[in-house]
Amino acid sequence: MKFRQPRVSLFVALALISTAAAGEPVSFRKEIAPLLHRRCASCHSEDNAKGGYRLDSFTHLLQKGDSDLAPIAPGKAGDSELYRLLLESSPEDRMPQKADPLPAGELALIARWINEGAAYDGGKAERPLVELARETLLRPAPEHYARPAPVTALAFSPDGTQLAVSGYYEVTFWNAETGALVRRVGGMPERITALAWHPKRNLIAVAGGSPSQWGAVLLIDPAAGFQARVLCDLPETALSVAFSPDGKLLLASAGDRTIRQFDLPGGKQKRLWRQHADWVQSVAFSRDGSRFVSASRDRTARVFDLASGEVRATYADHEAPLLAAAFTGSSSVVSASRGQPLHFWDADSGSKKGEFVEAAREVQVLLPSGFGLLTGGTDHLVRVQQLSDRRELFALQGHHDVVESLALDPRGTVFASGAHDGEICIWSLACGTWLRRFVSSP
Repeated sequence: MKFRQPRVSLFVALALISTAAAGEPVSFRKEIAPLLHRRCASCHSEDNAKGGYRLDSFTHLLQKGDSDLAPIAPGKAGDSELYRLLLESSPEDRMPQKADPLPAGELALIARWINEGAAYDGGKAERPLVELARETLLRPAPEHYARPAPVTALAFSPDGTQLAVSGYYEVTFWNAETGALVRRVGGMPERITALAWHPKRNLIAVAGGSPSQWGAVLLIDPAAGFQARVLCDLPETALSVAFSPDGKLLLASAGDRTIRQFDLPGGKQKRLWRQHADWVQSVAFSRDGSRFVSASRDRTARVFDLASGEVRATYADHEAPLLAAAFTGSSSVVSASRGQPLHFWDADSGSKKGEFVEAAREVQVLLPSGFGLLTGGTDHLVRVQQLSDRRELFALQGHHDVVESLALDPRGTVFASGAHDGEICIWSLACGTWLRRFVSSP
């Protein structure tokens, strides 16, 4: 495509000639790379190069797209097509498209970097910008927590003896019998949104990121000294991970509206789906592993056939953004949305079967089990509901804050719940009582 001459307002034009207060030169690695990755990478990457232009590395950033104009003219922001398109007053022509214009402060930072000579300080010019963003955003985990971290993710080990828990820039591991801290694994994203323990191998999948800046899917391998391997970097937080029942695949969903499939144990990405129009909040496999269901803030849930990769059913009867969805049988799905009852629907046709009878509260997380559907919500309770008639069996009291995560012991008789105040409860499904409680704060 050919870009037309932009119409620049007086206000934003001032950013072109302004300079920041005297100090260190703008760092591409620390300041520009995270900004461009956050604002532009989703539309100008290897798999989605709009206008024939990529900026997923410094090398690509300097190369022309379909336009014959130089994206960056060192020392001359006004002659740099990338910067001029950021200033364009027309929404149809301005970058980023279908989004708000960049704040004046970010525009001024880019202008200053270009006017200072567009220097690069990130090592090899071919390095992905997302790697530079990751280096900038990763921090050491705090030695001691000033306050407990919300428990946004939990996962039991295959033998049920340990519990992986979300933390600040780390995943912590706890003895499920005693509640004692076993290990801390750092080098993680700021926020951990989902955890999954491989059903057969000693591998832990991690989803997380820094909201609106960077996200990642990682694998922790205890056999390799608990080293974390990054499977993919993302322009937005990764939100969900799920292993297939046979352990050969890993699915991950994210705030960049994508679902990704990784083959195991290698971890190579094999598929990418862009079927949703907003964050994909969760992904979950069917019991036989032949299908999976996704839930999105776009108010839809979709059932995918894994062999063909095609969408087999779409459920669109929710009137609010979805939080989660899961298979409850070979052809049944339950889904949760903000402020609404749980919906029960057919995975083959996408037709609604009914709603769950429940107390007035907002379900935050759901988990099918052999005893029924487990849910946690804003009323601080964990509820167990029958799948046959969708009525409540009992409510479990023990938490003092919003319940944000659930995990089922692979043996099926014990499960754990985590709350916003950092407290974890481990429950007996057979007895309907809690076995132990502890705060997951190092």
